[in-house]
Amino acid sequence: MRRLGPLYGGAVALVHSTPWRWPLEVADEPRSPGWVVALGLPIGAIAYIAAALVRALGMPATLAAVVGLAALAVASAGLVEHGVAERIDRLEGRSPSVRSVLALVFIVLARVAALGAVPPDRWLAVLVATAVIGRWAAIFLQALGDPIGEAHAGRSLIATPAALWIIAVLGIATAILAGLALGAKGGVTALALTAAASFGLGIDAQRRDHGLSAPVVACAAAFGELCVLLLATIT
Repeated sequence: MRRLGPLYGGAVALVHSTPWRWPLEVADEPRSPGWVVALGLPIGAIAYIAAALVRALGMPATLAAVVGLAALAVASAGLVEHGVAERIDRLEGRSPSVRSVLALVFIVLARVAALGAVPPDRWLAVLVATAVIGRWAAIFLQALGDPIGEAHAGRSLIATPAALWIIAVLGIATAILAGLALGAKGGVTALALTAAASFGLGIDAQRRDHGLSAPVVACAAAFGELCVLLLATIT
């Protein structure tokens, strides 16, 4: 902590919400919501670099989109995909369920089709916005509900619930980033739809489970990511 100083919160978020496993000493520390969202920037950049390398080899845009989105999932430790599947399995009462598999297949196909329809010169902005808005959705949802116990956190998008002013600041920064990727109207629309869906997921989780959980938070992130990619095709 002394060595990293103000960057220590970033190291905690890095260990908890990506595949990165250093430094291991931060495993039980609270997670900063700001850093959880900020990590979407390098994650989106990594996804773009992977897609750009495939394009540089002369491969078709569709294949590059597949690789870029795969890199996005890997850089996020598959938290979104795993959380969506786990949430559906819990609702179904068995694991794995047919619905969770079909849902993941649909999400993957929709994401690939959407990114493939976006001009490659926009991919950097779109992929970064995708990762950031997905993480913002997870943080926004947690600001609305009760804190999730650390015992159930593990490697996930769970963070320390933030004050509303912090959520507002993060929302403004995310809206600006989304505006750069999707245009002003598209960025505001993406943020509004994501916020509304996150609120709805929170209400449903409260009714069914009497509180939030890591899979519910991941579902909010999944909707945010898919929303950005779909809106990118029409903006």
